[in-house]
Amino acid sequence: MADNQPDNIQTDGEDSQKEENFSKISILELQKKYGIQRDSFYARTRYLRITTWKEGGKAYLDAGQTAHMDALHDHIKATGGRMEGYPVPEPSGPVEEEQSTSSTLAVAETQQLSTTSNYAPKQKRSQSSQQVDDVAAIVQSAQGKAAGTLIAENILARHFIENPNLLPDELKTKIKESGEMPSIDPFAYADSLISAAMGSISAA
Repeated sequence: MADNQPDNIQTDGEDSQKEENFSKISILELQKKYGIQRDSFYARTRYLRITTWKEGGKAYLDAGQTAHMDALHDHIKATGGRMEGYPVPEPSGPVEEEQSTSSTLAVAETQQLSTTSNYAPKQKRSQSSQQVDDVAAIVQSAQGKAAGTLIAENILARHFIENPNLLPDELKTKIKESGEMPSIDPFAYADSLISAAMGSISAA
């Protein structure tokens, strides 16, 4: 009786472990299920605050995590590719990995703070260079928009010149008026020129 007890306990443990493993789904299977690449998959896990389980060098999600991923996938299809709007659940997955990541970030931040004084000039130069690049990009974009507007205006002007019948009636009237030269009496015009010339001589 006593000899059989350890075997029974071990069998129960193995069954429990098999059941646990069965509830975990490989991320490769889920990628195929959703038809997405690795980057998109992990973007969704980050949005859902999911940490994957690791076994034998492979990553898995448990049943609860998979349920959220399925629901998010349906939400993305319904909203045309947006994750926003789906309620973010509580963080899930191995706590140890999250703590290790937090510790690593804390150490990195501490090291950065301790070396700030030594590298302050370099950081300022880098920031200034980035600002210059940003301003240059904005100026270039503005120049492109201005050039596009002027080009479009010239093309439209040429189109209306070649097709004046497309102009509004008000502009057509002004164009007609500008083309009408007033009738001039050549003799009266010559007399006015002579009078102007004689006036200039008398004034001198």
